[in-house]
Amino acid sequence: MHKLPPGSLYRLQTLAQTGARFYKVSAYMRRLEVLGLIVATGRTEPETDCGEYRITDGGRAELRERYDPPPTDPPEV
Repeated sequence: MHKLPPGSLYRLQTLAQTGARFYKVSAYMRRLEVLGLIVATGRTEPETDCGEYRITDGGRAELRERYDPPPTDPPEV
């Protein structure tokens, strides 16, 4: 699990829920990309200077690790 600020986690969750989205290139987006949690699709919006990003399998695994409850072991008899 990576140490991520709340803004980065919010972006990661949004990408997981809505699919690819356009974001301004920022330090937060670049860090997620370097960690392999998101990937740029190559599409851009020149008028807003935004690039399109999508979540990777690694990003989905990061969210599962953070937010899915751990499995409970059955009680031993």
